[in-house]
Amino acid sequence: MKRLIPLLLVLLFSCKPKLPVPPSDVIPMDKMRVLIADMHVVEAVAETKAQVGANEKNLVQEYDEQVFKNNSVTRESYIRSMKWYEENPVLLNQMYDSILNDLSAREAKAGKR
Repeated sequence: MKRLIPLLLVLLFSCKPKLPVPPSDVIPMDKMRVLIADMHVVEAVAETKAQVGANEKNLVQEYDEQVFKNNSVTRESYIRSMKWYEENPVLLNQMYDSILNDLSAREAKAGKR
């Protein structure tokens, strides 16, 4: 019995689930973090400009295209990648934790100006 307990403990701790690896046609996590953070900023800017009469939907589309262009990504690859990450919520949650930290830091930095 004394030999069985250490063996069970070793087996228990070695059965850690492995995170899925994104396929080659999915945007890597680091780049997706930047894209998603930028998309949230774009939406906030468009929403602010819409309060003074601009068309929010058109602004978001225009700004989205600029974000894609700046990051050398197509809308299609972004959508495909988001679907993959949504199907792998552990990775999506990790990304959003990082994104929220990044956006909070940006907000704090902007508030100091």
